[in-house]
Amino acid sequence: MKLNNTTPVPNIVFDHQIKLLSGSALRVYLKIIRNVLGWRDVNGQVKKRDWISHSQFEKTGLSNRSVTNGIQELIDKQLIKVTDYLGNDLKEPFLRKKTKRVYYSIHLNNSEKNALNNEKTKEIPTQNLRSTKEISLPKYNANERIPDHIRIEQIKQEQELKQIKRDNWV
Repeated sequence: MKLNNTTPVPNIVFDHQIKLLSGSALRVYLKIIRNVLGWRDVNGQVKKRDWISHSQFEKTGLSNRSVTNGIQELIDKQLIKVTDYLGNDLKEPFLRKKTKRVYYSIHLNNSEKNALNNEKTKEIPTQNLRSTKEISLPKYNANERIPDHIRIEQIKQEQELKQIKRDNWV
């Protein structure tokens, strides 16, 4: 079965956490899940953490204060870990406020980690993924004309890579 444009959400979120979290914490948690577990490299490996700006959280419809409260609730319940670029822990809001880039990761138990690992190796994958902020789409010059047969091949290759990524999902 192939699932297009989906993000794997650990079952624990639906089975246990959804009734324990406030609405703002749930929205923040799902945004973190989307940014971390929703991206895979060519080998099907998921990110361990991602840099997410406060303004990205606000796109979930929450106020600045609600985002901060939601993040703190998730930290207090040990569902996420918040660090700076070097991996220093940022549990307190005043530490996060002073930091230029804040990275978020999700705490998963062993069975959840296994479900997200590469199916072929059953090992925890190494982490060499770029931040979603660093991913950019190819730029095309408006005046440049690409022959149709070359563009068709480019599209086919892009679709094949996307399909390989989807096939690697567990």
